[in-house]
This record gives sequence, C-alpha cells and structure tokens, in this order.
Amino acid sequence: MSLQAEADVGAGVGPLSVEILAGLKASFDGLTSEMRKRRQLEEAYQFGAVEVALRGSGMSDSGGDTLIIDLSGPTYGRLWQVRRVTVGGPLWTTSVGGSVLFVVSSNQPSAAPPLSDIADEAATLPTNGFYSTGQFVVRHPNHLFVLILSPDESKGYAAGGAATDFPDKRQPITTPD
Repeated sequence: MSLQAEADVGAGVGPLSVEILAGLKASFDGLTSEMRKRRQLEEAYQFGAVEVALRGSGMSDSGGDTLIIDLSGPTYGRLWQVRRVTVGGPLWTTSVGGSVLFVVSSNQPSAAPPLSDIADEAATLPTNGFYSTGQFVVRHPNHLFVLILSPDESKGYAAGGAATDFPDKRQPITTPD
C-alpha cells in the first residue's frame, strides 16, 4: 500500500474514534487486571489452606484460680479461621465447673483480659462452639487462649478444636473518592 493510500485510510479515522478505541483498550486492560487479581486471591485461598488441630489441657490449682490454656497461633504470614472449639473435662462426660473466655492476644492474658481481646465466651462447661468463615480469626503474632474462670479445685481441663490456616493476604483499606 502506498503512503498516500495509508494517509487516506488514516484520514477516515478521526480523533474521536481514536479516543474511543483507546478508552476501550484501557477498560479491557483494567478488567483483565481485576480478573487476574481475583483469580490469584482465590487460588491462594483454595490451595494455601491447611487444617490445624487445636489441642491443650491443664490442671487447676487447689485455690480455683483462673486456668489459662494456650492453643497456639498461626505462623508469620498466616491466619487462622477458627471453626470449632470444645472445652470441658478430659472426657465429655466428666463434670467440671467454671465458665470460659476465648481470648485472642499476642501475650498470655491475665485473669481479667481486656474486653477487646475476648473473641467469645461460654457460661457453662462443657461447651462446644462452632464458627462460620471469617467469624473468629487469629492473625500472627496472636495466639488463641482459653481462660477457665472459677474452675473446680485440682481438676483436669481440656480444650480442643479445629482451625483452617490460610495465607494472610491482607488487602489495603481504601476509602471511596
């Protein structure tokens, strides 16, 4: 094709048409990028998940002071979605007294933890709590602690459950314009 023919073809496409085509390309590029991000997040969620067993036990002292059981926490760059926690005596049929607080904290809590660290509570034992996705989250460097308040004197207590360990893919907080 001659230079004159190319110039004639190019003259048929005005500046408005070029602007529209550029806008469409930018829109498609943005859509492709957003779809790629969503696919990567879903893959990290699906293929990075690991089931974790939560286990711990302890013996109350003779004074009935608060018993603290550390169920551990996720490693760096990971988070736990707690799915189930059961607390009571060593066996389900073992009768034990007290109430329980589930505390998420980076340090071992005191017998009276801050209200902001308490994730759940149960007034009687044994107790079995179930949680939905995202309802009960533990992020590194925090641990999940079970505090048994007013336990029976010199009795054994156990805590167990399950969590799903995921990569901690925190998204930046954005504000609308």
